[in-house]
Amino acid sequence: MQVLNISKNGTIKCEMSDGRLGYTYRSGYVRVSLKYNKKKLYQINVKRTNYNAKRSNYYYTRELIYNELDRLRMLYAFDLKNCQNK
Repeated sequence: MQVLNISKNGTIKCEMSDGRLGYTYRSGYVRVSLKYNKKKLYQINVKRTNYNAKRSNYYYTRELIYNELDRLRMLYAFDLKNCQNK
């Protein structure tokens, strides 16, 4: 994994080991591009299920990571687990 760019608003753009692009945002989100379509991104933040009071409906939220170092660690761990050539 290699850091390519840091934008003026704090977004860090990284190139993963297999050529994908990874982004960490100051808002707390961490996203990774698809292998063959680098324009589409998916989130790798942990997804949490929330229920209403009667537990009849639910919705999802993402756990945001506000610490920049923790966001980079999450992206690096994703790179080690999913992006290495086998």
